[in-house]
Amino acid sequence: MSMLKALRSYKGFARLFYATLISAIGDNIHRIALMVLVYTIKEEALWVSLTLGIQLLTSVVVGPIISTWSDAQERRKLLVATDLLRVPLVLLIPLVGMKSLVVLLILVFVMEILRILHNPVIWAVVPELVPEEEMDTANSMMLFTGRFAEVVFVGLAGLLVATVGAAPAFWIDAGTFLASGLIVLGLPSIEPGRKEEAGYWSRVREGIDHLFKNPSIRRTVGTLFCAAMFGSVEAVLGVVLAVSILKVGSSGFGVMEAAMALGAILGTLIVPQMTSRIGREKLFLMGLLGFGLFEASIGLLPRFNWVLVAFFMSGILNMAFLVPARSILQLHTPPELRTRTFAAFGAVMNTAVLVGTMLGGALEEPLGITLIFVLAGMGVFAVTLSVLVKGQLSQRRPIPSPQARAEMGAD
Repeated sequence: MSMLKALRSYKGFARLFYATLISAIGDNIHRIALMVLVYTIKEEALWVSLTLGIQLLTSVVVGPIISTWSDAQERRKLLVATDLLRVPLVLLIPLVGMKSLVVLLILVFVMEILRILHNPVIWAVVPELVPEEEMDTANSMMLFTGRFAEVVFVGLAGLLVATVGAAPAFWIDAGTFLASGLIVLGLPSIEPGRKEEAGYWSRVREGIDHLFKNPSIRRTVGTLFCAAMFGSVEAVLGVVLAVSILKVGSSGFGVMEAAMALGAILGTLIVPQMTSRIGREKLFLMGLLGFGLFEASIGLLPRFNWVLVAFFMSGILNMAFLVPARSILQLHTPPELRTRTFAAFGAVMNTAVLVGTMLGGALEEPLGITLIFVLAGMGVFAVTLSVLVKGQLSQRRPIPSPQARAEMGAD
């Protein structure tokens, strides 16, 4: 089913899609304005890193804990509340955050808490709004919102901040949260599922354990963790590659990032058609294999024209494994565990990215950028290939007959 048909056929999902798209636009404007504001106040890159670190650590440490509470709440009310509560917090940034960096960091922390409460619920409610056969289309569309907003509005956000300052950017962001909350208000009530009897910390552990106890989810998340750790070197070394190796400067780096984002947008359009023919788990592994090869090719052939092709294809392949990964998590998780599972999934992925970016930065000088890209890409390829081979071997392993099982039990 096409995106337009999905929006026409499932009104509740259409509301979620439009609200998320509007919120994603505001998020990208907010991100640029916040980084500029922090650097303007202190004029030190260290404080920008500290701001990003607070957001990342909040997701990794606090996310799995507070998502246990959100999993027990009615979904629609929680989505509306977390959107509307962020409106006054964003407005406080230009009013008081500009005067005190401590207050600004506190606002950043509280907003990150609300984001953690909000975003996993979005992925948790998708299976409640569309049938199983349309989940890949729905997940592609939800990923499309972030990529589209990134391609179209990051540059506009930079122009806006440069022209009129950071304050109007935060006003626009507050307006997007307000609009998103009002749109989500029209969703049907979505109850959390069965009532939990266990204690709070047992339920926290249950959400984390689900990532490792379910075989399909464990295989998917484990593979993605290794891939994210190796693949995230682009996030820290991409600009260095553009400036030091390709000699195309920051503008060339912007073109490289745009190529990847455009590939990702195209990926959201074609991946749902592929899952119906190839299968989710197979497409997930094939996407990762291709991603690893193209990442390695950047180090093997560091030419600007080829790097653009590799970044574009990496964007497509990024969707080829991210879309089915989310569908696998949704289909193998009961409704009462979905928010906790997606919060834990986010924490695991952010940890992998943090480890990968730190390793990329630390190894850049002794190994060189091109070799790091080769090793990282082959790391993604090797991990994925081992999972693929192991899966094929387990499928070929003969299943013992009842008589043989009885004899083994007797032995």
